[in-house]
Amino acid sequence: MAHPKKIVQPADLPVRKTHSQVVTVGGGTLVFVAGMTSRSEKDASPVHPGDMRAQVRQVCQNIGRALRSVGADFSDVVKTTTFTTDVEEYHRVADERFKYFTRELPTSALIGVQRLSAPELMIEIEAMAVIPARRARPTPKRPKRPRR
Repeated sequence: MAHPKKIVQPADLPVRKTHSQVVTVGGGTLVFVAGMTSRSEKDASPVHPGDMRAQVRQVCQNIGRALRSVGADFSDVVKTTTFTTDVEEYHRVADERFKYFTRELPTSALIGVQRLSAPELMIEIEAMAVIPARRARPTPKRPKRPRR
């Protein structure tokens, strides 16, 4: 079975090296990853203040943890939205992102913001992914609540 994600390069748009212009999804399980910031995986405290490259790395590691929790990986991501407090600095260290997003790049948006949820945070990335049906894990059933 083919992967449900297909990269499409419109003939009348330029090829981009940083992201795909269009991704179609033909089936599978949709995964929505909340905006991840540079927070410790142990206690959620902000880490790497003032170091954009280290924050991008931490954010990508956190996205990886979220994806693995449902049986997905970076190759399944179809869309990212990146929020940053310093667009120029983000562009200087964007190569760090390509250590995680290595092929079939997702569609992507970059948005400059004044501030994130904590003053030391410089970047937040949210992601959408699709897991092929053959790899999708069944959703765990919640215990039934007692009726009143």
